[in-house]
Amino acid sequence: MIMILGSTHDDILYFESVMTNKREEIVLERYPVQIGTIFNQEVVLVHDVYTSYISALITSHIIEKYFVMLVFIVGKCVSFNGDLKQGDIALSKRIIVGDVDQTKEAGVKLGQLPGFPRSFQTEEEIQQYMIASLEKRSFTKYGLATIISANMILDSKAKIENIYMDGYVLGHKDNVVFDCISGGAAVACHIHKIPSISIKVVEREIEKVGNADAYIAVLKKYSDVGKAVVTCIGDIGRNDIIRGE
Repeated sequence: MIMILGSTHDDILYFESVMTNKREEIVLERYPVQIGTIFNQEVVLVHDVYTSYISALITSHIIEKYFVMLVFIVGKCVSFNGDLKQGDIALSKRIIVGDVDQTKEAGVKLGQLPGFPRSFQTEEEIQQYMIASLEKRSFTKYGLATIISANMILDSKAKIENIYMDGYVLGHKDNVVFDCISGGAAVACHIHKIPSISIKVVEREIEKVGNADAYIAVLKKYSDVGKAVVTCIGDIGRNDIIRGE
């Protein structure tokens, strides 16, 4: 099964509209999930997930409950330095947990969970399938991005001052974006040894105020993301990348 994870209902609405044989369940007694089929692949859609605390919990639970083999993380993000602008698509090259500092206790690097890698790299094969799908189905600019994920919304430079130095955030500068759920999902996927990939639409650049117009711009791009992810699911299924379901 394939899992598609978003924060709001808007994040997964496109997939809901194209999914067939749908049924709804409640997991952990509070989170609604929809299960159905896209391109003959079983898919579980999850929303109402905020913060990496919750995304780690619910991703791990759903992986175990439904035997998930691949996770797509969708929704919106904030761009760090304008490489990716409003409406562009950020495709994860790596995901870093941005609000962790265990440097004194465990001798690890800033942003690193003890016992885990500093960054969670997106599996190249899945990344290439997603790139091909974006190029086939979307005219929106995209970039391979470093996604810094934190439990707070990192939308001002004041909020990143402890991870920012000389123009770099946790050692990265180009195509850096911020979100609130990719980190937790990446941790869960790493523990369960399954691939994950994050595909986010840039809502705004850091320091710029979010507003209704910015969110409407994001919603217009969600269909591009949706079409590309659905195409990717079809290509993966035809090439037998997902096995053992």
